[in-house]
Amino acid sequence: MDQYRPLPSFGGLSSFTIEDSRVVIVPFPLEITTTYKKGTRDGPLSILLASYNIELYDEEIDDIPAKIGIYTFPDFFLPLGDLKKSLLNIEMIVKDILEKNKFPIFLGGEHTITKGILRAYLNMGYNFSVLHFDAHSDLREEYEGTRDSHACALREASERLNIVQIGIRSLSEGEREYIKKKANIKVFWDFDIHTKDFNRVIGDILTSIENENVYITFDFDVFNPSEMPATGTPEPGGLSWYEVLSILRGIFKNKKIIGVDFVEFSPIPGLNYADYIAARFIYKIIGYYKKYNMEKNNG
Repeated sequence: MDQYRPLPSFGGLSSFTIEDSRVVIVPFPLEITTTYKKGTRDGPLSILLASYNIELYDEEIDDIPAKIGIYTFPDFFLPLGDLKKSLLNIEMIVKDILEKNKFPIFLGGEHTITKGILRAYLNMGYNFSVLHFDAHSDLREEYEGTRDSHACALREASERLNIVQIGIRSLSEGEREYIKKKANIKVFWDFDIHTKDFNRVIGDILTSIENENVYITFDFDVFNPSEMPATGTPEPGGLSWYEVLSILRGIFKNKKIIGVDFVEFSPIPGLNYADYIAARFIYKIIGYYKKYNMEKNNG
């Protein structure tokens, strides 16, 4: 951790310290390998600024999730252009946070941050499944000369963990062949989700998750671009706000969530509603954690 740059606190909740907070927000504004629309480096700041405008009361759970304490770390310095050192820094930071027994929410940045995050969990001996929301499978062995590309974000983890992917609708032929060979990877294709009974889909997702402990990695492009256009590579199709929340509500009710990352948010200047939706969505997840999951994590 070489230096810090101050960032606003999520929801304007600057009075919380890390000691009296159950949830910690960790910005990782890494952007090195993005290949289409740039801007994911600005994602964490845009989300945090928008979060000042959300209501802290949540009508669905009839509670104020912020009561459990939400602490926002300053922006960690990640060496510009040095991908391997950035991943090492991310791994060290995540390890330190996990040792503090907090519920971490990581804000990217490009999807490559997930690679460093999962290394920390694995090296600390966690046994868990990965629930991966995305329009893209991110399972390439290498892309544009590097295995650390955002297009390879889940490949390393897929060699060791049960991966359940939701909303996939764009991948290479090589990735599709890789998925067919890997019994530990279960994909809920976007086209398939929309042709089946949705409640049954949620049940099938839960059945596919092999472990009680679940890490969630969430790429904003899993949403239909009409609802969330501020992504690096928006794909036609995708899930709606309520479809995503229904899946996540089922996961939080039935599994122990050990951490979440939100990646590939690329703000569009002047399109403020996308920033606000991203912030509100993250706060909904904090609400689900408080209502359904906090006791499991404290146990």
